[in-house]
Amino acid sequence: MSAFERVGSLSALQNGKPLLATVAGLKLAVFWAEGKVVVTNDKCLHAAGPLHKGEVKGTSLTCPWHGWTYDLKTGVCEEDPERILEFYEVSIDGDDILVKPQ
Repeated sequence: MSAFERVGSLSALQNGKPLLATVAGLKLAVFWAEGKVVVTNDKCLHAAGPLHKGEVKGTSLTCPWHGWTYDLKTGVCEEDPERILEFYEVSIDGDDILVKPQ
């Protein structure tokens, strides 16, 4: 079983901008969504756009390339509900955000 790895700090994330992290060779996007840290793959399921550059409003994430929108609670894509983002397990230790790669 994989150990948790640090991907950033709460204080940096809470400024409203998502973070990009690389863990175990995976590019991950780290978001602050309504008081919760959410971590998913950085690639949009439509055309592999960089989700960490997307806009978050509440729990809605919009990809910067073509505007596809994802629910950060469920991972479901608004434009194609068959496409669902994969989430990673998150742990918080003080100001550190830790993720468990799968």
